[in-house]
Amino acid sequence: MTRPALARTAGILCGHPAFRQFVAERFPAEWKDFSDLEDVERAAAVIRTVCEIPSRRELDADPAAAQRFHAKLGFPFNAWRRAACA
Repeated sequence: MTRPALARTAGILCGHPAFRQFVAERFPAEWKDFSDLEDVERAAAVIRTVCEIPSRRELDADPAAAQRFHAKLGFPFNAWRRAACA
């Protein structure tokens, strides 16, 4: 089994209500900035803003962008989710 590309993973995460809740709580100003978008697109816009990328595809092409995703969103989301389940 191959590991999904990070851009695909980010897209899948945007579809999950728990991830959107995390993004809204962790980045309230950015979440508010995109209030005119539907929640899935809003989460994608916050990812692009936080990771400083024009497209989620950059997560697969730019190692620095991937690192920013993991440091600012991926790892913190996993910790947040574990804490919520505890």
